[in-house]
Amino acid sequence: MSVCIIGWGHTKFGKLEDQGLEALLVAAANEAMEDAGVAADEIDAIYVATFNAGMSEQDFISSLALQVNEAFRFTPSTRVENACGSGSAAVFQAANLIESGRARRVLAIGVEKMTHLSSADVGRCLSRASYMPEEGDEGLTFPGIFGVIAGKYFQQYGDHSDALAKIAAKNHKNGSVNPLAHMQKDFGYDFCRAESDKNPLVAGPLKRTDCSMISDGAAAIILTDEDTAQGYDKAIAFRARAQANDYLPM
Repeated sequence: MSVCIIGWGHTKFGKLEDQGLEALLVAAANEAMEDAGVAADEIDAIYVATFNAGMSEQDFISSLALQVNEAFRFTPSTRVENACGSGSAAVFQAANLIESGRARRVLAIGVEKMTHLSSADVGRCLSRASYMPEEGDEGLTFPGIFGVIAGKYFQQYGDHSDALAKIAAKNHKNGSVNPLAHMQKDFGYDFCRAESDKNPLVAGPLKRTDCSMISDGAAAIILTDEDTAQGYDKAIAFRARAQANDYLPM
């Protein structure tokens, strides 16, 4: 049985000082339900994804779904935490529930609030997604970890700085035409390729343009089974999905 997306919602990403974790979650969920044309009492289950790790004092957030709509009272809501893959893992669990036949429509929400902290504090929080005894406790941040990985890749396969610059340039170009993106500037390949005062090395061969920004935002989608999706004009079916666990290549 295929699972389909029938609606989505997405806040702007950025330094959103006037919106807290709860407000972002509520905004994305309401937009997804409006986009799908689904009422709250038609949602059978909710998955809320966040990493957090100390970035917010509100650590238990699955119950915040109640703030979306009073009809969500008694609807099961579960938090999913899987580091940077938290949102994808929430979607995966929603799809599993639908495929099992235990739910018809499921709301999956991903939300993060980071910019109220200093860069150093966010770095420490994110480092908790590493293997602490060998990485986080040794002072490695994730730019540092990915810098080590990129450096080892270069040692084994040659210098691929051109490829990194093309990836960064592509990402920033996409952001420049996305009104919801945090960074909306097309830097171009030459800027991304060259080390400079405005684009310094951060860790290993990684430059500032290779690294993601500290940001606030939320997104949500509504999933349903293939038969129910026939009643929705914008339904998009999953062609495949997979999940795996592995060691960092360090």
